[in-house]
This record gives sequence, C-alpha cells and structure tokens, in this order.
Amino acid sequence: MSEELRTDHYPFCWGCGLGAGGLEFEWRFDGGLLQAEHVVPDRFQGAPGMVHGGIVAALLDEACGQVARRMVTPAVTSRLEIRYLAPVPIEEPLRISAQVVGHSDRRVETEASILDGTGLVLAHAQADVVQVRPEHFLSTPGGRARGLDWLPG
Repeated sequence: MSEELRTDHYPFCWGCGLGAGGLEFEWRFDGGLLQAEHVVPDRFQGAPGMVHGGIVAALLDEACGQVARRMVTPAVTSRLEIRYLAPVPIEEPLRISAQVVGHSDRRVETEASILDGTGLVLAHAQADVVQVRPEHFLSTPGGRARGLDWLPG
C-alpha cells in the first residue's frame, strides 16, 4: 500500500518546499521505498538536453533526506556520494527512489537512484543523514531570524 509523504516541513526550502520555486516533489512510500515521479524543467539544464549535475545531486540529496526523516528529525546530510551513470534528460519523466539501508541512534544510511522511463539507472547516491539539535539551525543570522516555529514539536 502506498502512503503519501508530506515533504514541506519547511516551506521555504528549495529542495522540499512546495511553491518555493525549487524541486517540488510529491513523494510516496511504498513499503520501505520512497518514490516520486518527476520531470525536470529545462531551466535546470546543464549540457544541451541534460539536467545539470548539481541539480542531479540535489535530487538525490533530497531523496536521501526525505527517506531518513521517518527515523531521525531534524536532520542534515553529512555525507553524499554520487555516481553519475548516464545523462539525465530534461523534460522527460523520471522516477526517483530512496531507501534506508542502515541506521544507528542518530545516523541513517540511505541510497537513492534516478531512473528513466525504461528503468535504466541514470544516477545513484549513498548518503549518511544525521540527527541534529534544533539549535543547529540557529547558527546563521538567517536561521536566528526565522526561529524554530517550523520544527516538529
């Protein structure tokens, strides 16, 4: 059975915020697998017809962070290792999936992939996501200005 995941825990996040002008995913859990269908608009193009590598990294980072949120929150990515396997096309349907592959008290090991419409893996990531104290987000002037109202209680 599939379960929709609310991803807009911070509405101004470029990665997860809905309406923030960023990636704007709609994630679903199916068993232990987090999945999203996504079409990357041409404004995120690098080489002609291809998604910029930094955007590919952001897609994978967001997937790893979202799947880890069910186990640790608030959390941040502490390590992200990416393998670019084939060009990721713009303006074509992609499937992004992520899963937890290990965890300890405050650390979650995750993997994520971007696949094309035929199921070919275009990019793959392994990441460690670590739980942080809410005060972590107050370490910058912008964080202090926005406060902690958005954190789960």
